[in-house]
Parts: sequence; structure tokens; C-alpha cells
Amino acid sequence: MADKIFFNLVSLGCPKNRVDAERILSVMTAAGFSYTEEISEALVIIVNTCAFIEPAVEESISAILDYRAQNKDAYLVVAGCLPLRYRDEIAKELPEVDLFVTPEMIGDLARLLNDSVAGSAGRDEVSLSSTQGRILTTPGYAYLKIAEGCSRACRYCTIPSIRGPLRSADALELEQEAIAVASRGVRELVLVAQDLTSYGVDRRQKGALVDLLKRLERIDGIRWIRLMYLHPDSFPDGLAEAINESPKILPYLDIPFQHISDTVLRAMGRPWKGDSVQKLLYRLRSEIDNLVLRTTLMVGYPAEGEKEFQEMRDFVSSAQIEHVGVFTYSPEEGTRAWRLGDPVPHEVKEARASEIRAMHSGFAKKRNRGRVGTVEECLVEGISEESDLLLQGRCWDQAPEVDGALYITAGNAIAGEIHQVKITDAHEFDLFGEIVEPMPDPKG
Repeated sequence: MADKIFFNLVSLGCPKNRVDAERILSVMTAAGFSYTEEISEALVIIVNTCAFIEPAVEESISAILDYRAQNKDAYLVVAGCLPLRYRDEIAKELPEVDLFVTPEMIGDLARLLNDSVAGSAGRDEVSLSSTQGRILTTPGYAYLKIAEGCSRACRYCTIPSIRGPLRSADALELEQEAIAVASRGVRELVLVAQDLTSYGVDRRQKGALVDLLKRLERIDGIRWIRLMYLHPDSFPDGLAEAINESPKILPYLDIPFQHISDTVLRAMGRPWKGDSVQKLLYRLRSEIDNLVLRTTLMVGYPAEGEKEFQEMRDFVSSAQIEHVGVFTYSPEEGTRAWRLGDPVPHEVKEARASEIRAMHSGFAKKRNRGRVGTVEECLVEGISEESDLLLQGRCWDQAPEVDGALYITAGNAIAGEIHQVKITDAHEFDLFGEIVEPMPDPKG
């Protein structure tokens, strides 16, 4: 092969998108392309987009135009959710883009680029050997996407129209992927999907999620298994027992409740009432030892008045959920909620979101301060983004990217490994600590 063809990749959005981005990196490098962080020297620029809500669409379009402005000669590829959501009109709306690639086309990316890029560069075609593997971009942990799409009918959500109905991945293939990433030093598997609860339903496999977890926990090297995006309806039987019996499946569950008001839940098309949420919370707390919960709540949905918002306030105050994400409702064209309009003023939405965040912040601060002096298992990720004098990582009850961080002020540690850390201080969502001793190498 003659001169290198450099490419640059930026990925926006959720962990599911990150998995697709890691596949893109693998396909490109396997085909002979070379990654560069310098936009100016990239012959190919790939923007892996998010289009879940309008602000994400705006961020994606802004990134596309910005990259084009930085390098007017590069071959610009747009991947991800944007071409899925707007596949019929996007080419006309974004003439700056040379190629649109949906997730199912990732394996063919090298072939699609050959005629346009290799030829224009005066090069022979790059190798067409591609891979379904991934180049990991996360230190010590990896996302494992166990399903694609969603078959739920939430009236505000664009995911079914963008990503299609639920398609569960084969358990054996997932196990093989997990073995592969474990062999590269991954200690934590973070299971993700648009709807983790329904894994296997499309294949008519009863108990598929618990069966998959039993496969994964047998893999050498994996120390933690974390579950994200569990829909609260039809919660899997046997999951609580599996968590209690396993030293690897963390008692950490991410369950997006969205709201607690019967009125709002009914308007959202969510198939249960607020008291069902309360009962599920009580049952999980009573069944799972040392349970830590994460949820997301939506404020400003068209059916939410002061009474319904007060119900949410009361819920946040009494439930004392360890991690809470709050976002404001965004009307999305093409959803069934679009016809409801957007009656709650923007400033009211923001005020409600701020109030819920402040309430939760007070609880989180009190909880974390109560941990000072304890010794906990923590995954060290590397040098801190805040200061090169600190290491950064996460305790077992902190999911990557969303639950705060652990800053390590003293002690020797290996990046990508799990260590014992003594918590010395707490600032709202973040913790500070010192390595007290390295955990034994599970492979040693």
C-alpha cells in the first residue's frame, strides 16, 4: 500500500452509538485506513450522529457543518441515527455530506469508500477485509449492546421509528464478544440496549436476560457486570435472585421511570400507574441486597400541570433514588405526542428540572458524605481530565459517564484495573479517595 489514507471520527450521543463507533474504527483500520486526531490531514471524516431528540439533531448538524468548515476537501461521511431518522430528505438538506451510512451498513464502509476515496487519492483500493470486531475506546470497561431497536409504544419517543423494532442479539455471539473484550483487559461489562428488559422476547425466549447473565459471569477476567436501560414493565423474573447469588452482577439497576403521575404516564403511553412504580421500587429494595438505583425523569410533558409535578416532587423526596437524571420534554415530529403541542412554557420546564435536580442533589450529597472512611471497590480509568496530578475512576455504584466520578489523590494504581479505595471526601456527586491496596489480578 502506498501513502496512508487518514480518517477522523467523532461520535455523538449514547453508549449504543459508542459501540457503533468502535465498530467503525475496527472496520476502517482493518481496511488499511489510519486514524488521525488532526482534522486538517484527514481525507475521510466520519460523524456518528444522534437524533433522539431535537437538541441532539441540532448538535449533530452543527458538528457536520463545523467539520466541513474545518476541512473543505475531506470526504465527509455521516453515520448513526440522523440518516436513519431522516433517510428520505437528508441528502437534499445536507449537500455538504458525501456519504450517509446507517448502522447496518458499517461492515460495508470500506467498500463504499474505495471508489470515492482511494481512487481520488491516486491510490490502489484499500483492503476489503473488514471485521465485526471493535476497537475499544473505554478504559477497563466495555459496553455490550445486547439488542437493537424497541417495540414499546411510548408516545413521545422516536426510537422505534429510528432504530426499528426490538431485535435481540444471539446469546452465543454476545458471549464470544464478551470473551474477546475480556481478553483485552476489560474488567467491567456494561449491558446496554434501548430496552434491556425485553431481551429475548422477539425470539420467544423466556428468561433470556438471566440466562445471558449466567453465561457472561463465567467469563474469566470480567469482574463487574452492570445493567443499563431496564424498562420497568414486565421486570424479568429471577433477576433479583441472579444478582444476589453472583459476585459479578452489580446490584445496580438503571430503570427509567420518566414520571410518577397516573395522568402523565397514561398520556405518555406508559403501560402502568404510579403505584406500580412504587410497588416495583419496594419489591426491588426488599429483594436485592445493597441495591443502588438510577432513573430518568421527564418534566414538562403536555399533560403535566402543577398537581402532576407536585407528585413527582413528592416521589423524589420519598423514594431517595441514588442517581437521578432529569430532562425536559422535547416535542418530536413523527411521534404520537406531537399533536399535543408544547403547552408547558420553556422557562417552566427549566424551573421544574432545576428544582428536581436540587432536591436530588441534596440527597446525593448526604449519601456520599456518609461514605467517607469506607473502603470500596473502584475501577481506575486513568489520568483525571481535571488535573494530571489525580487519577480518575468510578466506584462500583457509579455507571460510566452519568453518575459522577472518583478522584484518586494517593496510592499506586493500574489504569483499567479494579482496586480497593478508601473514600476520604465527597463533593455532591463526586468522591475522593486513596488506593489502600491493589485488588488481586483475576487472571493471576
